[in-house]
Amino acid sequence: MTDWPQVHRTVIEAFTTGWDAPGPHAWDALLADDVELVQPMLSDGHGRELWWDEASRLLALLPDLRGEVLDWSAAEGTIFIHVGFTATLAGKPFCWRAVDHLQVDESGALLRRESFFDSVPLALALLRRPRAWPTWWRSGIAPAAGRRRLNSSHVTTTTKGSP
Repeated sequence: MTDWPQVHRTVIEAFTTGWDAPGPHAWDALLADDVELVQPMLSDGHGRELWWDEASRLLALLPDLRGEVLDWSAAEGTIFIHVGFTATLAGKPFCWRAVDHLQVDESGALLRRESFFDSVPLALALLRRPRAWPTWWRSGIAPAAGRRRLNSSHVTTTTKGSP
């Protein structure tokens, strides 16, 4: 029989520790190898590598980003976490709140994370702070998949006649 309250406490502790000192690998102990990620303003998909890439982009834009667990609720393998985020954007403070819906297995491995927040205030702050534009662009979070292709560390070449 699974001790779900202990699983919940362990997950919340790992989640909190990750947001106290975020980095691409801050949540490695929590993430299942094929974790599913659904997240506003970042790419959705599967796997730790995706998270590492997206966390790197996010921290390139907001290097002092921190998250604080404000509240949480859980039942068996489902955990809801209310998080308050703070960061500096173009020299000015920016704060927002999100709710993360986590699905974990009996060992506490994160199988799925879906984050919910209103991204409009962040988008407006970015638009209203031109000083942030170069960092936003270089981070790879800036609009459109095409931007990410330009920022990728590898270059794909094609020969005449290939797709």
